[in-house]
Amino acid sequence: MLKNSRRNLLRAIPAFFAATGLSFFGLTAVSGPVSQAQASDFPSKPVQLIVPYRAGGGTDTMARVYAKALSKELGQPVAVVNHKGGGGAVGGSRLKNAKPDGYTILMGGDDIASYIPLVNEVDFQFDDFRYLAAVAEYQNAMYAKKDAPFSTFEELAAYAKENPGIRLAHVGGITKPFIERFVEQNGIDAKIVATGGGSEIVQLLLGDQIDAAYSGGVHNKNPEQWVVLGSFNANRLPSAPDKPTFKEAGYELAMPAYVLVMTPAAVPDDVAATLEAALLKAAKDPDYLTIVQERLQAPALAVNSADLTTYMNDLHGSMKATFGQ
Repeated sequence: MLKNSRRNLLRAIPAFFAATGLSFFGLTAVSGPVSQAQASDFPSKPVQLIVPYRAGGGTDTMARVYAKALSKELGQPVAVVNHKGGGGAVGGSRLKNAKPDGYTILMGGDDIASYIPLVNEVDFQFDDFRYLAAVAEYQNAMYAKKDAPFSTFEELAAYAKENPGIRLAHVGGITKPFIERFVEQNGIDAKIVATGGGSEIVQLLLGDQIDAAYSGGVHNKNPEQWVVLGSFNANRLPSAPDKPTFKEAGYELAMPAYVLVMTPAAVPDDVAATLEAALLKAAKDPDYLTIVQERLQAPALAVNSADLTTYMNDLHGSMKATFGQ
């Protein structure tokens, strides 16, 4: 059985979203303050965009197109660098320890800062980051191969009870307790498999090494290969409107879903403003909208820093209260 604190977290998440009305889905030391002269020249060199997941997954797919759009707005190259591990924890650590000059930013899930530091031993906290923009919404789902002997949460639970040892995969972070909740609530004998990201899960599913798994949207890249069992978001997914949400299926929780861009907290205000303006414009780039809305079938967003920061503070406050820290 899982710890009571985890149960309390999972029960608290839906109440939080209902109350706020929000929608769901070798390190170097930090150097001193950036000078005003440096800030006013920003950007004068390439920018590094950290993707804290494995290459080839849903976030990586959108980030590579988004980086090109962002490069146009900034007038400098934007290089995507993958630092996978810990459901985003490795990438979060890289960002926290980066020089706070605006030349290192991260694109990933909102749980990296709001959830991971509360449950894992990491070298960063919520206040170590500055939240600049939300640019998409993850299409959080449970999925399996098209020929799987189940096609809904309910059918998967029934199959698992008849076939002990079913293998279910997650990508760390907040996706892990959702898979654990499914196992616990149904009282099934299952092997929970940790992975480095969506592309790894795809290979495991195709190789019949797992039976079903979490997806943040990679299932929409080649939809003819997969069946969506249901949505982990607060709402049903546009690509599978006939499949229930996790909450509708009786699990009483929904997963945070923002894809956001953040920097180290100490980035100067004028640099942050330049980045924010470019990020919001890049989020409306035609090629980016095509990859997000058509290929990944996900909502494209352009949430500014002020609104995103309010959202993140509310989300983190709810999780922090749940864990009693």
